[in-house]
Amino acid sequence: MTGETPQQSHAFDLTDLTAVSANNAAVMGRFMEGLSRAPLPPERVDPTPVRVVRDIAYGSAPGADLRMDLYLPASTTAPTPVIVWLAGGGWRHQRRGYGPRLPRLFAERGYAMADIEYRSSEAAVWPAQLHDVQAALHHLRDLSDTHGLDPASVGLWGSSSGAHLALLAAFATDADGSPAAPGVRAVVAGYPPTDLLHLNDDALPGGMLGVDASDPAWGLLGGPPSDRAAAAVEASPARQVHPRVPPVLLLHGDADLLIGPAQSRRLHDALVAAGAESHLLLVHGADHGLLNTGGWELNPMTATVLSSRTPDAEDTEDSVRLTPALIERFFDRHLRTDPWNA
Repeated sequence: MTGETPQQSHAFDLTDLTAVSANNAAVMGRFMEGLSRAPLPPERVDPTPVRVVRDIAYGSAPGADLRMDLYLPASTTAPTPVIVWLAGGGWRHQRRGYGPRLPRLFAERGYAMADIEYRSSEAAVWPAQLHDVQAALHHLRDLSDTHGLDPASVGLWGSSSGAHLALLAAFATDADGSPAAPGVRAVVAGYPPTDLLHLNDDALPGGMLGVDASDPAWGLLGGPPSDRAAAAVEASPARQVHPRVPPVLLLHGDADLLIGPAQSRRLHDALVAAGAESHLLLVHGADHGLLNTGGWELNPMTATVLSSRTPDAEDTEDSVRLTPALIERFFDRHLRTDPWNA
């Protein structure tokens, strides 16, 4: 034992910067040489296995056998929160498999994903579609023990007409005022129609106007919304808001020529006025159907944010990037008891 201090143990003089630099370069060179000899990583990483259960019958109606597909994470340590996907299609042409890739979003990350179908307006008019969604949610509760689902942690996620139905299912109450779907704790709604009596008023210049039976809202209601005002009000999420609705994340392109972005703004304003949690992302330059391809994942778009958390910040330009991670974080916050233990 020599008693020398760590400063004295160097093999060269620390005041000699040339020697120190040369030593640093040698150390880094050996590190880089070691990296060059290490095995290369695989060209692709295999995804976490996802178990798919297809064609689960959940109900029947004249001319329609209603089914869903379940995407289940390979392994979980607790009952699994569920996200239900509702595809859009003008209430006419929706189908399972139409929309985001559910194994990746978000079954590989610990969520059970349910892809459900509902009746076309060509087979049955309102409120058949809402009844179908409610029946699917009820059947998922029945399946909770079989598939390890958490019926108390359900999120709804939809696009266009599917987002419209997701909102209405989340807002619906029983006769005593209790939630008709008690396990629903969050909704993500992409470019939804929210007030069927004001679709034309909210259309952008050059946007679609409902003037004949080709209008999807006419098909849903069985005639012009103005002629079926009571049904149109019942079928309008913005007119069904109450203080106990679950948190809502709205996504709407500010260049949407099919459903004007003012429709989401109407709902957001109603939610804020009711004291509910609402976040509206107005996606810059996006038209209708932005969730239907992988483009929004590969090339995230910028969105202006309006939030019930900052209702007086109208003049600020808070912006975010719309990514799958943003949607996942919203669901994490509301569906997971421990969002960091996915």
